Amino acid sequence: MPEIRVKKTKWNANMKRLALVFAIVLMTVSGHAQRTADIGIWGGTSTVWGDMDNNAAFETFNPTFGAYFRYNFNARVALRAMFLTGSMSREGTVEEAPWEFDKSAQDLTLQAEINYLKYILGKKKLRFSPYVTIGVGVSYFSYTFRPEDVYVFNPDHPEIEIDGSGNFVARGEESEVVPTIPFGFGFKYTIGERLGLGIEYQMRKYMSDRLDDLDDPLAYKNGNEEVSYNQNSHNNDWVGYLGVHLTYKIYIGKKACPAYESKQ
Repeated sequence: MPEIRVKKTKWNANMKRLALVFAIVLMTVSGHAQRTADIGIWGGTSTVWGDMDNNAAFETFNPTFGAYFRYNFNARVALRAMFLTGSMSREGTVEEAPWEFDKSAQDLTLQAEINYLKYILGKKKLRFSPYVTIGVGVSYFSYTFRPEDVYVFNPDHPEIEIDGSGNFVARGEESEVVPTIPFGFGFKYTIGERLGLGIEYQMRKYMSDRLDDLDDPLAYKNGNEEVSYNQNSHNNDWVGYLGVHLTYKIYIGKKACPAYESKQ
């Protein structure tokens, strides 16, 4: 049975708790700074998981590019600020009706990067490591409700409006700025005194269901009540990023002491 829509008011509190824990972890390790940082470029592809019936990975190649700044607290922990931009598109079906979307999206995140092994870019003895990332972020994209297309598989959708002439009431494009929860894993390797190369896969949990231009597509009105389906397949959207990155090491202030670095 469908359930009455309940507004999700707890996500804001959860995001605040996550940000607090994130800040405490960073403050704990900040006292061991090695005073180095990295800048890098990133390139790859993205995949959207939304409300479509078919959600196989990497069916469509969506070029994505970006850059990042990473501050290294020590050989294990770093903080990365990262910006990605690229296309988001997919073709598929919703309730056996065709559906597609194509748009651009911008992604900004702040993530803790934790190395499984000790890693210092440029050090031969500490030249590679797997790693994991987790943090907080925000994404910007456009949302367009297309009543004529939604009507094909759900004529009772609550957002569909028809005027006195029997025509669909068009809505303009809306800008969405939504919080995200980023996390991922990867592998990085030193290829020079100041150069590193890596490959990684990251996910984004979107606090919005509009990335694929579908917002609870099977919702309908029962009198004055709006009814929605709350199963996982009709909740928030996800995005996956697969790419490679090239890193260049810089120094903040004086050059880090080699003896100190070797102890990290």
